[in-house]
Amino acid sequence: MKGDPYRQAVRLFGLLAHPARLRILDELRRGEACVCHLQAVLKRPQPYISQQLRVLRQAGVIEARKQGLYVYYRLADERVERLLGEILGPVGTPSPLPACSCPQCQEELTLPDDHLHRATGCGLQIPNLESVQL
Repeated sequence: MKGDPYRQAVRLFGLLAHPARLRILDELRRGEACVCHLQAVLKRPQPYISQQLRVLRQAGVIEARKQGLYVYYRLADERVERLLGEILGPVGTPSPLPACSCPQCQEELTLPDDHLHRATGCGLQIPNLESVQL
């Protein structure tokens, strides 16, 4: 996001004002994720998730990398990560792993529980966004 700082702020807050995009960004604070993972977490169809990811990517808020058949997304702007931390609190324990078939999620399913606790800062609580209507 480049240009006038006021326009940047308006654009960023507009991106964050959409519940699905906010949920996606919150999930990406925990680490990169593929479309199928985000689809399982948000319980929305793949085209809808891809549309929201496109908007976030065009704004420069996230970036993608392709690995085989999967595209993994991650936060690209640390200001967004800091802002999400102020709004939602520190990253807490992740949502239960969804039924995602990507190699990354399948690998996490085989890791011991203590690894997941160390990697995610277990014990920190964030507001429950499950109740947000998308």
